[in-house]
Amino acid sequence: MPNIITLKNINKVYGTTIKTQVLNNINLSFEEGSFNSIIGASGSGKSTLLNIMGTLDNPTDGEVFIDSKRTDTMNKNELADLRNQTIGFIFQFHYLLPEFTCLENVLMPYQIQSSKLTKDHINRAEELLDLVGLSNVKNNLATNMSGGQQQRTAIARALMNNPKIVLADEPTGNLDSESTENIYQLMRDINKKFNTTFIIITHDKGIAEKADRIVEIIDGKVKMEMELGS
Repeated sequence: MPNIITLKNINKVYGTTIKTQVLNNINLSFEEGSFNSIIGASGSGKSTLLNIMGTLDNPTDGEVFIDSKRTDTMNKNELADLRNQTIGFIFQFHYLLPEFTCLENVLMPYQIQSSKLTKDHINRAEELLDLVGLSNVKNNLATNMSGGQQQRTAIARALMNNPKIVLADEPTGNLDSESTENIYQLMRDINKKFNTTFIIITHDKGIAEKADRIVEIIDGKVKMEMELGS
């Protein structure tokens, strides 16, 4: 499979007077359709790395290629379009909009792109909610769902624009063990069904070891890469 993300000589330094180097000469690539985990202690640079892959942050130097496009030289509008069309995000805190229903939250990525909703888009959102097992609560406000349901809503939202890549930062960090296993299995099913590339930051050893590949980050450097098989 071709690489869908490539990072070349990535460095990230914060601060001007007092400089802190968070990432140090990172070289990584991720194959299209792969399921990857990134592990490392708090403060190791994992989230910074994920934010750079998601174009939410820029490297201090180095080159970033997403779906064959170099992103570190793009302007804000180009980056926003790329994110909306190519990347889905799942965070530890689901960031659902509390005043909107489950269905309305899932539709949000499309509405950012276009204010005109069609029946086809609503049907897609409803199909995604069926996929994640939430059809029966689609009209519930976000605040009237359990933690596991809220995170499954966030997964459906991440898939709304049919992204090639899903980036997940501790997606099961706030969930009990049963919900964690359900969320992992759901992400794995989506990976296989749609050939969606997943890159997941996790402190959960059980989740990490179920990936096709583990990347370990220590002190801003890649210390280990291990292929585990699917």
